[in-house]
Amino acid sequence: MVLPNHGANPQYFVNALGLQLKENSIDFSENVNPLGVPKAVLQKWEGYGRTIHSYPDPYASKLREKLALQNNISKDQLLIGNGAAELILLIANYFRKKKILVVEPTFSEYREACVAYECEVIRFQLFHDENWHVNLEGLLEAIKDVDAMFLCQPNNPTGTMLDQAILLKLIQRAKEKDVTVVIDEAFYDFSDKEVSILPYINDLQNIIVLRSLTKMYAIPSLRLGYLISNDEVVNKLKKFQQPWSVNGIAQQVGLECISDEQHVIRTRTFIRSEREWLFHVLTQVGYEVSPSVVNFYLLKPKGSNEDLKPLIIFMIENGIIPRHTYNFLGLEGKYIRLAIKTRAENDMLLNVLGRWIQ
Repeated sequence: MVLPNHGANPQYFVNALGLQLKENSIDFSENVNPLGVPKAVLQKWEGYGRTIHSYPDPYASKLREKLALQNNISKDQLLIGNGAAELILLIANYFRKKKILVVEPTFSEYREACVAYECEVIRFQLFHDENWHVNLEGLLEAIKDVDAMFLCQPNNPTGTMLDQAILLKLIQRAKEKDVTVVIDEAFYDFSDKEVSILPYINDLQNIIVLRSLTKMYAIPSLRLGYLISNDEVVNKLKKFQQPWSVNGIAQQVGLECISDEQHVIRTRTFIRSEREWLFHVLTQVGYEVSPSVVNFYLLKPKGSNEDLKPLIIFMIENGIIPRHTYNFLGLEGKYIRLAIKTRAENDMLLNVLGRWIQ
């Protein structure tokens, strides 16, 4: 059984299981903003289309300048990419054939990109029994013999995050060992807690921060992300990037999205409220959930240590598409990952999960 490595595109997942995708199924494997695209983007969509005949700005200058201003950095410290996935590949190429530490379970693209560029990948494992928290002393010991490490903050798929004081201690130790820390903040803006390391970017020269614009602004089809580091690293990464990597419509939409601060505020408020309600109900029904601070979480029946394929099939047959965890090292299908969606969709999820556990 070969299953897709990512959520979304549920037809491939369902077909790989030998099932049929039901009409009007709800895709809980896709963890983008349930409130959708900013209204201004939809209102201006026809205008974006009028520029389709022109080549895009190869430097994404306007978007870079706006992001640099918002993040209080130089535009030379910032690189726009065709989604965070492209940027991860650029980083892996930069560290080609080096030794890379990956804190897992986490986004599978880190390991896959590094393997593609002949890196030696070392695994540092998080555990359910430790509530998915990082064993700092163990991690500090693990980084001493590597060239770089990938850390997802908040982490995908658990939705958990490191306390900032601990993260700073880790980065400082890495700096002493000449280790670059790649911090993926793709979901940082869904949390109402202070999770970003970006305010320290100029003091800590050994970090690369990854960001995504597709999750918060619900534009995954446009593929848009960026990274921030010191200008020397950014210039080296640029050399690996293909010309016109970021299309013109994505650049225009991205500029509109990051101008809508209220969209982020509304989303955070909604996600926090819905997450608290949903976790309370799921716990009462008989499920365990990871202590997520963002818009997705891990779930399994309380006390279960079994492969959840039967639950996955039951959910699909009832119009709910979960994210499998077979390709997350350390999970191996014993959990499912679910996104937080609208109240009506979450109610449908609860109905199906309630019937399964009875």
